[in-house]
Amino acid sequence: MLKHIRNRAVSGLAGIGIAATLLVAPAAISAQQPVIPEGETISSWVENGQNGRYLLQMLEGEVPAGETAMTGVILSDTDCAPDADGINHCKNEIRLENGSVIKGTNNHRMSVNRCLKPGETVTVSPLNDGWAVVLTSEHEATR
Repeated sequence: MLKHIRNRAVSGLAGIGIAATLLVAPAAISAQQPVIPEGETISSWVENGQNGRYLLQMLEGEVPAGETAMTGVILSDTDCAPDADGINHCKNEIRLENGSVIKGTNNHRMSVNRCLKPGETVTVSPLNDGWAVVLTSEHEATR
């Protein structure tokens, strides 16, 4: 009888531990991802790239001040292995029409929305400090 009570207590504690882990896991997962810029309509990085509209987290360079949008060509798409949450943090280089090159991270789930393709012509617009919007031809088709 005592052994049965002890086994039930251990099972109950294990269940509490599993439940606590499941409750904390979403907070740990979201802590790994960059915060989506305020005012954006996507609720998670899984949606980034929907209809050809990508938020690009800037690493180097910027869209020149005073420009609302510039044409650019994707030069590279690298380091696309997904993280533990299945989100890809692809590194992109884009040559803008003025000849400058910007570098950024495209946080997205490539099984839902494709990567930016080297050689592809895009439109790049500044969003706010540290962020830009990249529009592909798919975005133009949805207008």
